[in-house]
Amino acid sequence: MKNGEPFQTSTSAVSMRSAYVILSMVAAAHAVNHAYTALMPILYPAIMAELKFNYSQLGLLLGISRMFGQGFQWLAGYMGRFFKRKTLLGFGAIFQGVFLALSGTASNFFQLTGWQTLNRLAGSPQHPNGNSLILEHFGKEARGKALGINFAGGNVGTVIVPLMGAGLLGFLGWRSTLAAFALPGIVIGFILLFLVREENRATDAGAGKAEKPHLGRETLLVLKKRNMLLILLAQATAAGGRGLGILITFVPLYLSQQLKMSVLSTGMLYTIMMIGSVAGPTLAGVVSDRVPQRKLVLVTTYLCSTIMTVLFIHLGHYTWLLPVILFVMGCFVYSESPMLQSLAADSTEELPKDVVFGVFFTFGFGSGALWAVAIGYLVNRFGFIPAFYVMAASYTVGALWIAMMKLGKPAILEA
Repeated sequence: MKNGEPFQTSTSAVSMRSAYVILSMVAAAHAVNHAYTALMPILYPAIMAELKFNYSQLGLLLGISRMFGQGFQWLAGYMGRFFKRKTLLGFGAIFQGVFLALSGTASNFFQLTGWQTLNRLAGSPQHPNGNSLILEHFGKEARGKALGINFAGGNVGTVIVPLMGAGLLGFLGWRSTLAAFALPGIVIGFILLFLVREENRATDAGAGKAEKPHLGRETLLVLKKRNMLLILLAQATAAGGRGLGILITFVPLYLSQQLKMSVLSTGMLYTIMMIGSVAGPTLAGVVSDRVPQRKLVLVTTYLCSTIMTVLFIHLGHYTWLLPVILFVMGCFVYSESPMLQSLAADSTEELPKDVVFGVFFTFGFGSGALWAVAIGYLVNRFGFIPAFYVMAASYTVGALWIAMMKLGKPAILEA
């Protein structure tokens, strides 16, 4: 099998062209999913001023919306064993748009938290079912690149949003800006429903057709894997500084509140960091398919994330250095997630990927929810600098968990 060539599935040989069409469609939906996450940090200062809540409450909002909105992705993964993945992805994108628009009607902190939680709940199928659909069409030798492209595609949404969001905020206000951004989700949802082709299947190709799906049994099989447990521990630890959980929220707030930058300057610097979030995962995915062990790439990524976060808080007052620091930091911090996903797939070859990624993202978003509350408290109680030190330390501990993994034959040497 050649790198980048789709493998023979249990039903048909999928062409390289159709595999990349599916990858591009899932990545487009991923871009909208990320765009909604990236939009909120730009709007939070205005929302917090109008609805009158503080950083501790912001951390609580993030924690609740992630815990109840995205913390149960194992259910979305299990639903992928019975329903078409494109159906779950399509309706998820549509309702994400609807609930984002309704967030703009909030008159208090509790209403905003409720609509944001429903928005994230609607987006739950994106990660487990989207990744599973992609891996069904790409072989092991190309999975790092495929998942890296999907993650980078998602981050395209985060690149486009900051400047657009900042511009619309100035002209329309935060409520109308939320309504305007709701439309792309609805559109991409209908495109997924009507243009993506996917066959019905009773079970995952890797799980065996004779065995009836069973959520409890399959979840335990995932958790019995030693390497998978180490991956989950690394994920839960490094969630303290995860790009799409913590960093994406508190970097813009640090720039605007601590460094007193304008909305436009904050949006521009935020965009530069997001450009790194597209370049980094794509390059890391390609490299990980070509080195003897993917974990080496991930450990390096974690350690470099620690270094760049420390540089950010110590050299951030040098305005001319900020674009470089934020770009490089974006490259490393955002490369963590697709690398973890690739390692999770490597460690669970014989298990259904919908369930694997359901468990994976449940741990990720569940731990991220707890971290959001903790970081919000740290910022409110002690300021931004101690909070960023905690983020930096979380990457290093994550690297230690990954270093403990025992890997077999290198992926690039397998036939």
